[in-house]
Amino acid sequence: MTFNKAELIKAVTHLAFDVQHFRCYADLHKKAKLRQACPAASQAAVYALLLHLRLLLDFFYGQPRMDDCCVGHFGVLPGFSAAFPQILSPTRDEARQVSINLHKRLAHLTATRWEKRAPPFDYYQKYFDGVNTLIDRFEAVLPDDVRTLFVKAMHGWEKRHPATP
Repeated sequence: MTFNKAELIKAVTHLAFDVQHFRCYADLHKKAKLRQACPAASQAAVYALLLHLRLLLDFFYGQPRMDDCCVGHFGVLPGFSAAFPQILSPTRDEARQVSINLHKRLAHLTATRWEKRAPPFDYYQKYFDGVNTLIDRFEAVLPDDVRTLFVKAMHGWEKRHPATP
C-alpha cells in the first residue's frame, strides 16, 4: 500500500500519540515515585511503554503488511528520503527480535511466556535512546508543514496526558 501526502499527514498525527506516550511512560518509569506510590500503576506504565516501543520499532524497521504505515512510506515527501539517515542503531535484526519478543509477551498469550525466561527490563531499555534519536531525526526531516502538524499533535497529547503522577 502507498500513501499520499494527505494520508501521511493523518498518519503523523497518530504517530504523535505513540511518540508522546512512549516518552511520557519512559519518563514515568525513570521516576521512582510512581513505583512507590502505586506498583500496579507503575507496572501498567511499563506495559504501555513497551507497547509503544514495539509500535515505534515496527514503524522505523518493519516491512509494511496490508495497511501498515512505516517510515519508508514518507519517501514520497519532498526531500525526505535524501535527508533521513540510514538507521544504524539499533540494527534491523535487533529491532526485529525486540518486536517479536514483545509481540509474544505482551500482545498474545503464547507458550513463550512460560517456556522462555523473560529478559530483564534493561534488554528493552537499552533501545529507548536509539528510538528517541530516530524520532528526532524523523521529525527534523519532515517538510515544515508536516512537522508543524506532528509537533502540534504531540503537544496536544502532552497537555492531555502529562508525565506527572
